[in-house]
Amino acid sequence: MPLMSTDLTGKVAVVTGAGRGIGRFIATTLAAAGMDLAVCSQTIVELDSLADEIRALDRDVLARPVDVADWEQVSVLVGDVVERFGQIDRLVNNAGGSFEPGPLADSDPTGWRQTVEINLFGTYNMIRPALPHIPASGQIINISSGQGLEANPNDAAYNAVKAAQTMLTRCLALEIWDRQILVNDVNPGLTATPGVHWSEHADVDAIVTEFETREAPWGASERVKHPREVADLVLQVARFATGEPTGQFFSLAQHPL
Repeated sequence: MPLMSTDLTGKVAVVTGAGRGIGRFIATTLAAAGMDLAVCSQTIVELDSLADEIRALDRDVLARPVDVADWEQVSVLVGDVVERFGQIDRLVNNAGGSFEPGPLADSDPTGWRQTVEINLFGTYNMIRPALPHIPASGQIINISSGQGLEANPNDAAYNAVKAAQTMLTRCLALEIWDRQILVNDVNPGLTATPGVHWSEHADVDAIVTEFETREAPWGASERVKHPREVADLVLQVARFATGEPTGQFFSLAQHPL
């Protein structure tokens, strides 16, 4: 039986880490689908231009500079969203990153803690205050990583925390299935963003072009995706109707990592 497609017009989405890269494309894609947006990141200049893009799509937008690792900042954001829009229909936890790559034996505890705080506690911090305001038929979509599914040397902090995030998704899906709220992971796979440290380019299209034929850093063939492809997958998941897949890991990756 084919999955049903929900009309998102007039519904409200919250997207974290929305200032650039994957998060920005997710935000504008959801706005183009008819959703009003609350967006946050740590960089206000990027948020201002993003808000202009969303308004140009004739959608309402609330933009706030927020560190998702900070419980108080997140709580204020959720309060502002509820005051402005009344509820949260789609929560997309996109904020994340690897802040301590390299061998564990040479690692800095500060970078390890930052990786855990942003990726895991950042996801928890958003979900916990938002849950009372997510109605039946609502969704939580966590932007995860295949690095949480398979051991990978020299990035243990990120691997470990993404494994934890995926387990959080699965546990929460079981806890709130009776509220008819879906909780799923989306794995972008290798994606062109300004944070791709093994590219000399800052422009997304240039990164995609550069790696169309080049092998990925680990030596396995992997097509570099454009962030809009990730946003399109998020949109597909966001359109799931009540009773459709929950606790699942939807992936664009061609390589397990």
